[in-house]
Amino acid sequence: MGRVYEGSPHADGKRFAIVASRFNNFLVDKLVEGAFEAFIRAGASDEDVDVFRCPGAFEIPALLKYVVDLERYHGIACVGLALRGGSAHFEQIVNEATRGVARVAAECKVGIGFAVLACDTIEQAIERSGCKSGNRGADAALVAIEMASVYANDLVGSQRGRSPVSALVASSKGPMPTLERGRRLTAAAVVKTTAARRGTNGKARSGTTRASRS
Repeated sequence: MGRVYEGSPHADGKRFAIVASRFNNFLVDKLVEGAFEAFIRAGASDEDVDVFRCPGAFEIPALLKYVVDLERYHGIACVGLALRGGSAHFEQIVNEATRGVARVAAECKVGIGFAVLACDTIEQAIERSGCKSGNRGADAALVAIEMASVYANDLVGSQRGRSPVSALVASSKGPMPTLERGRRLTAAAVVKTTAARRGTNGKARSGTTRASRS
């Protein structure tokens, strides 16, 4: 048996992003929280996990490509939810989201985790967003962490060490540049906002920063 090459489950010293749709947000927010907490448990800091939102699952590949092109993240977890309806629209959305994310993942050296749920019923979605069947958002984050480790360390390359994106992140630990549209939020702020919207007393992490709308 030859050598075995695999990534590490540790997120220390790396930056991560969560790309999430807003449609069906009452369950997608659970996936976002699951992914965020998985990054933190693996060693990432609050300030090194950012969240990007788009309208629906169909728009996830385009937003993912945008985030990858920022060249600031080692890994990205994509989360969303599509529920089957009475038409073929469900299959079209799921297929395009899956193909689009797979295409971006194959063309970049950023760890990509995929958790766009395709469920027949609301009960299936609930089970996969933090209940009986676990949280698929957390699973996507763990995949992103391991694949990010593979790329960052160039396991089978002739030159071991950090990839270009790793070097870029190491030299740019300052605040993220203001995006062309929208506001700057850390994942902790998103979790806090989600808890407030549900009317709960969810714990918010310290160090949450906001920037004004551009």
